[in-house]
Amino acid sequence: MKKIFALCAAVLMSAVFASTTLFAQTAADATVENTGSYSDRSIQEIEVEDKYSDLHPTATNVKITLAYTPLTGEVRLYYSCLSSSFDTGEAMNTAMGVFQDFAQEHGYKHYYYKAKDKTKIRKDPDTKLRMAYYNSYVYFTK
Repeated sequence: MKKIFALCAAVLMSAVFASTTLFAQTAADATVENTGSYSDRSIQEIEVEDKYSDLHPTATNVKITLAYTPLTGEVRLYYSCLSSSFDTGEAMNTAMGVFQDFAQEHGYKHYYYKAKDKTKIRKDPDTKLRMAYYNSYVYFTK
């Protein structure tokens, strides 16, 4: 009985020792792994030039910015203009035009909305003017 107990203990100890050496990860391995494939998590800020003036003819002081995450294909569009000249339909048409051009430039075929579009009107702290902000959140697929 003592021999069986000693044998089981030896097998158990060798199994524990083997698993710790097989599945152990050194700090050097972790840094190589983390710097390799996860470097694309960054968000790229893209200023869009206003070549869409025919889609928003009444809006003035228009600024369009995209926040693009290459790893996931997510894009957030930020559209702002003076609140007195803001029209939701024009902002939506401009967003769709920007998304279509963006998909064509980056090789995407489809885009889907991740959240409902949001519109806010508030005073800009820099210029002291009432501005309208339209935000759209989509993700692209190939």
